[in-house]
Amino acid sequence: MSKHSERFINFIEKNSDLFWHFDKKKLSNLSDAVVVEYILNFGDESTVKELIDILGVNKTAEIFFKNTEGKDRKNYFPQVENFFRLYFTRHAHRNT
Repeated sequence: MSKHSERFINFIEKNSDLFWHFDKKKLSNLSDAVVVEYILNFGDESTVKELIDILGVNKTAEIFFKNTEGKDRKNYFPQVENFFRLYFTRHAHRNT
């Protein structure tokens, strides 16, 4: 059984083309971190907005920062990381 909400699973399936190298039958098992990474890197504005609507800006930012801060290897494109670092710094409340 998946840990994700039905809305989140439907969102992943609707955007399955962004997860091209994952087994389509196992998309509901993707971690939140993988989904956030792929949507921020490859999604368009409406897809990113829907992700934030589902997870909330604070949780999305928490996942983003956890996977970008203090790491030598990052999977975000530099421009994407820069944009969302600025966006989440302004719009999300971080627990520091």
